[in-house]
Amino acid sequence: MRILLHGFGSFPVLFWHLIRHANTTALPPEWAIVLNSDHHEARFKALLGESRVLVLNQTGGAPLPGEENWVYPGALFRDIEAEKRTYKQDPAKVQFERAMEMYRQVRRFASAFQPTHALVSQVEGFDGKVFIAAAKEQGARVVVPTHCRNLGGIFFASDDFESLPKYASADRAEDRAAAEKLIAEFRANPTSARGQGEILGSQLDALTPPLPVRCKNALRRWACTPGGFQWDFLRASFLNNLPFLRDLIWGIRRWKNARYCNIRSVADLPKRFIFYPLQYSPESSINTPAPYFLDQMRAIDAIRFAMPSDCTLVVKEHPACILIRPGGFAHKLQKTGGVAIAHFGMSSTEIVRRADITISITGTATLEAMLHGRQAICLGHNLITPFLGGVCPLDELPSRIKEKMGREFPLDQTVRAVASIFSARYEINFGSPGTPGEPVLRDKNIETFYASFLEHCRKEDAAGK
Repeated sequence: MRILLHGFGSFPVLFWHLIRHANTTALPPEWAIVLNSDHHEARFKALLGESRVLVLNQTGGAPLPGEENWVYPGALFRDIEAEKRTYKQDPAKVQFERAMEMYRQVRRFASAFQPTHALVSQVEGFDGKVFIAAAKEQGARVVVPTHCRNLGGIFFASDDFESLPKYASADRAEDRAAAEKLIAEFRANPTSARGQGEILGSQLDALTPPLPVRCKNALRRWACTPGGFQWDFLRASFLNNLPFLRDLIWGIRRWKNARYCNIRSVADLPKRFIFYPLQYSPESSINTPAPYFLDQMRAIDAIRFAMPSDCTLVVKEHPACILIRPGGFAHKLQKTGGVAIAHFGMSSTEIVRRADITISITGTATLEAMLHGRQAICLGHNLITPFLGGVCPLDELPSRIKEKMGREFPLDQTVRAVASIFSARYEINFGSPGTPGEPVLRDKNIETFYASFLEHCRKEDAAGK
């Protein structure tokens, strides 16, 4: 195996421990890594060799001879929108040149390494999109660790749309029995999306330099990298290091935004309504799979234009996003025909249970609706979209709403959906190092992740034949 790694953010720390563990096993893979910054460049060059490490130059540049006619595979301008804030204020020409230069770098590197597999950390920006596009272009099998949300654990997707692997199925009796058990337990005691599972093993080194070293390196990057200084980085760093000021600003926004609502309890809910929970934005959950809906008014308008005239669209703010979303958005919703705003503190579960249909772009609310036996529609890709009829095109939204309105979601279909996910699920903690309790950087967790990754690759190879 020749594995190309996508080293976004602090994920290189996880991969450094992964490689060191794999190198102690029989027939370890060959590795190469694409880093989106030079934070861990020296460490990986010492581990893998200089030719196996690429640090992305995230500014524009001229193509090398012979590269003038290279065309980005896929939808370049859609993928550029995977960026959440960084570089979004640059002129369109600069964004295009930056994107193409990043593509050329990754394509050159992948072409030289010739990976069989491409392991993605997290698609939080264009660097993740271009990594997947260039890896696929070289014929590598893409592997994206993906959370199973309320079901716990992860599965290995073949893309950044949360697509289940080829070998996922509801054929095994034990998976169906486990699905029936989970559904019954969820309906009796609903749980939110599970952040982490059991913490396994001893904690590993987080490889974090002292604060003065981090500050010195940050100043060096800003000063020496063309376009490296971004005001949003400075703003975020400033607020994160002054939590009292950040919390004061967030508190004021929560107070202002909380005023914009006309449903404060379950008793205030309309008799017939569709539920649309706003998603956190900007965030990879929208930017990556469905950037068309970054302006969530597009989704809101599409739903209210498609729904019956005796129906209300109930919109509820994401509890975390009420701290940062400008108040003008909620104020605009109050003046939008057919829309009622639920207080952000209301139980989403209780709203889902009473809604005729829950509609989301990629959010977990559609999974929760299905688990409760309620109808749901997805406007973007997520792990249960195929079980709900696929992504709903906007021109089909009126007919989908008419078809689902007032009907229960069949229990047997819910069982098959959950069992299919269970058949591909692994009990692993995967995510950015540094979360409370440090569930990721644990020796047993790394060992389990590596063994599960290899098993997934074997199953995918068998299913693909």
